[in-house]
Amino acid sequence: MSAPWRFGILLFLGVSILDGIFSDIRTSTMDPGFPKNASTNDPEVKKAVRITVYAYNNMSNDLFLFKELEIQKAMIQVVKGIKYLLRAKIGRTVCQKNMKNILDECDFQQKKPLKQIFTCYSEVWKISWLHMEKVSVLECTQDPLQGHRHLI
Repeated sequence: MSAPWRFGILLFLGVSILDGIFSDIRTSTMDPGFPKNASTNDPEVKKAVRITVYAYNNMSNDLFLFKELEIQKAMIQVVKGIKYLLRAKIGRTVCQKNMKNILDECDFQQKKPLKQIFTCYSEVWKISWLHMEKVSVLECTQDPLQGHRHLI
């Protein structure tokens, strides 16, 4: 009769010891597959938003380049690399696409009708060991005061 009781104690002690050992090994704060909030100031999030901006500029027929105004929300998800789920405002700059410009040096358009601002939702998938960056989702909506919806 006492054997099941002893087995229970040994099992409890074994699990407790293993839990103590593995608690030191677990360094990741993210579970694979579940999106987690990320800081909008994180340098990697900023890089992902810039990748979104490049994708927008490459797909847009606009004469002017756009760049990020504000990162509103960022989440990251571990899925065979890292997927960034982003919401950001982008604005039209004074730099034209046909010129060799450094995007960081481009000022935003200030006067209507050239001033345009879009809110974009994007998903950027980065697999660093394959040197791959892909914008898998990009949907932009022009701010309500400016009018229409623009899907890319």
